Amino acid sequence: MESKKVKNQIKNKRYSIIVYMGIFLFFLGSTYLIYNHYDKIKKNNQDQEMIEEFFEEETQEKVVEEQPVQEEQPKEEVVVNYMAVLEIPKINLKRGLFDKNSYSNNVNRNIYMLKETTLPDEQVNSHIILAAHSGNSYISYFRNLTKLDMKDKVYFYYKGIKYIYEVSNRYEIEKTGTTELIQTNTSDITLISCISGTNKQVVYVATLIEQENY
Repeated sequence: MESKKVKNQIKNKRYSIIVYMGIFLFFLGSTYLIYNHYDKIKKNNQDQEMIEEFFEEETQEKVVEEQPVQEEQPKEEVVVNYMAVLEIPKINLKRGLFDKNSYSNNVNRNIYMLKETTLPDEQVNSHIILAAHSGNSYISYFRNLTKLDMKDKVYFYYKGIKYIYEVSNRYEIEKTGTTELIQTNTSDITLISCISGTNKQVVYVATLIEQENY
């Protein structure tokens, strides 16, 4: 009888431990999800602020005033600003872009501008090439890229000019680590992303149809 009582006590202790572990894991998981949620909101707010600053800097005239000589202050951390903004209304995307040579121009951080890109002020027929992840993570900026149809609009804001592109082609390529793209004789913007569950990438090409000041 005593032996049975001891066994029941041990069984109850094990059960209690399992319950406490379950409660702990539940709260741990909930805390992680809540943290990720608010972290995403924080990053989205930061992105929006940087986009607003981009347009403010492009439209405001900078007045340089002579400042009195001051003692040298400690150097602050250099903040890298967007050099352009990409907007695709169809998929509700508006995201800043960094210079090709910037440390922040990285597909695992932002929308990546390929080194082969030529910007509108660099040659007559410019070719902007952008790549980003698909999927469900925060950095999956092209998660909805496959929803684009022919003639959907793509906007590229750069140095006071809004370049308006229209989707004109879509094709798929093998994911080999190198990108072979169809060349055109007009100014265009190319958008590249992976197709989930395959070893392929989808490529959208949008042709420049208009430009205007912003």
